[in-house]
Amino acid sequence: MEQSRIVYFGTADFAVPPLQSLLACPENFDVVAVVSQPDRPAGRHRERLPSPVSAMVQRSKLPLLQPESVDLPFLEALRGLRADLFVVAAYGRILPRQVLEMPKLGSVNLHGSLLPKYRGASPIQSAILDGETETGVTLILMDEKMDHGPILATAIETIREDDDYLSLAGRLSEAAAGLLTDSLTRLADGTLHTQEQDHSLATFTKMIRKEDGLIDWTTADAWEVERRMRAYRPWPGIHFDWTTRNGHTVRTRLLATEVVHANGQTPGAVIETENGLPAVVVADDEAVLLVEVQPEGRRPMSGADFLRGYPPSETI
Repeated sequence: MEQSRIVYFGTADFAVPPLQSLLACPENFDVVAVVSQPDRPAGRHRERLPSPVSAMVQRSKLPLLQPESVDLPFLEALRGLRADLFVVAAYGRILPRQVLEMPKLGSVNLHGSLLPKYRGASPIQSAILDGETETGVTLILMDEKMDHGPILATAIETIREDDDYLSLAGRLSEAAAGLLTDSLTRLADGTLHTQEQDHSLATFTKMIRKEDGLIDWTTADAWEVERRMRAYRPWPGIHFDWTTRNGHTVRTRLLATEVVHANGQTPGAVIETENGLPAVVVADDEAVLLVEVQPEGRRPMSGADFLRGYPPSETI
């Protein structure tokens, strides 16, 4: 096949392996530039840090564009690259039609679900939250609507019982890398055909916020808490307010848990199990075992140490 000139749009960790896969095939793909979001303040000291994609590109000789907005200078820079194709993966911004239609082969997007399910910002977390046993990656030809365009290819991935966001996203990004190089080769030579999405089956995900990790023990479901812990690892994590016997409230992060039987206790009650670990009763006569926790401002500790150091009121 003739070498394709590609501009790659990506920001998050998920976008790194697909970019690496393109760079590993220089005989087929010429990545002429990479577009990533600008460096953002992060960490305790609010130091401006590059995105995972930007950090990778900065170690290479690839041209890197980090526009604050899709303005005229950025559009002119894109046109000047004379790309055959734009590839988008976890870029974090919606691109307008004038960008999507710029390359002669169009623009494609790698999305971390089996579309049309889980369109939007958090497909991987949402699949874990919903207790799905299967998900995947979809490569689509982009249009103006979010995750809406015709499907070019898919790769299916099993969700394991112990998968958290990090482990599942890692496997999906590797699957995306393999799917991308094979599919783009076929797209360039005209042997890859599109399939319209069934939009009546579309489901949508939301942007995850810090407050989504807060547990209300009086309404929570035990298995939902367990899935939230895995889906929201590492961010935002899940946390709860623990009221001690002397009336102090301690914001606490839940790091490891199991689901146990509650023996008819009231939701929100704290019970001590036979192995000395605390458990918080939730709905359906189940309880969430606090295997490992981290009180705010303290080191991680076992649930047993937490129970001794922060003896609870009857309910939290």
